[in-house]
Amino acid sequence: MNEEFLIEPTGINSSIELRYLLEKFGFYQGRFIGDFPRSWRKDVYQHMSSLPDLEQKRMRSAMEENKACLVPSGQPYQSALTWQENAHQQIEQKKFAGIIAANANQWNYPTTEDMEQDYLKGGHDIRILASSNNYTKITRRLLQLSHEIVLVDPYLKLDRNGCEQVLNNFLTIAQQGKCRSLVIWARHEKACMTTEQSYLRMLKEKYQGKLKEGSQIIVKLVNDHASSQKMHARLMLSTLGGFRFDHGFSEFDEDRYVDVAIIDRKTHNDYCRWYLDPGSPNDFEIVEEHVV
Repeated sequence: MNEEFLIEPTGINSSIELRYLLEKFGFYQGRFIGDFPRSWRKDVYQHMSSLPDLEQKRMRSAMEENKACLVPSGQPYQSALTWQENAHQQIEQKKFAGIIAANANQWNYPTTEDMEQDYLKGGHDIRILASSNNYTKITRRLLQLSHEIVLVDPYLKLDRNGCEQVLNNFLTIAQQGKCRSLVIWARHEKACMTTEQSYLRMLKEKYQGKLKEGSQIIVKLVNDHASSQKMHARLMLSTLGGFRFDHGFSEFDEDRYVDVAIIDRKTHNDYCRWYLDPGSPNDFEIVEEHVV
């Protein structure tokens, strides 16, 4: 899940081919294309610059519609080497899961014409050992590329050490990128604090020190008894995509395996309307709301 691949810019020769490739990547597909080199998008445009204007317009439209499938590679590119030689070094260093090349090559990487679906590996769900490092490894790109992350867990206990470790790891990775807001929805009756003041004090003691200037955590403790939708699933959401965690956001004293799954497009849109949209029909009673 969430493997990253490299695609040779000169291997794409039409807008149809580009769209076909791009639609196999992104948050809903569970795999990404590394911007390698950093000028990858520009290099694709340059390679296709001799095509008719209408075809170039279609190509740019496909790129814009699927821009979420591109992620920064963060890797150096040696101009003295060919693209394939550079990319092969990245594979040897285990930085990426695979290469789609422009033509036949000595390493037998597939081309855009002969690539098979199985080569892309991955999947939409995974079973992992419940640890903060594993959680952040899977969700890293969503955390880094989203401006705001929403966590939903009706049973979340932010005062627990196992939860604290996970949340602090999320904050560290998220703030390496664009994210400056973490919004948490949890059920009030599970919060385990006697007063609003004690809950806010706990949040500041455990999490405020992990926040960069300009970042914030918003915690909404709700009553969903009278709601048309009950809180049940444990979710990580942003406008880009989302994950479902079957055991929530915590580590455990014993070794425990948990399932994490990518949320499909339709379900993600439904969750976004409920938890993210300004005109949301969300009818939870917010009993307490804290901002750190």
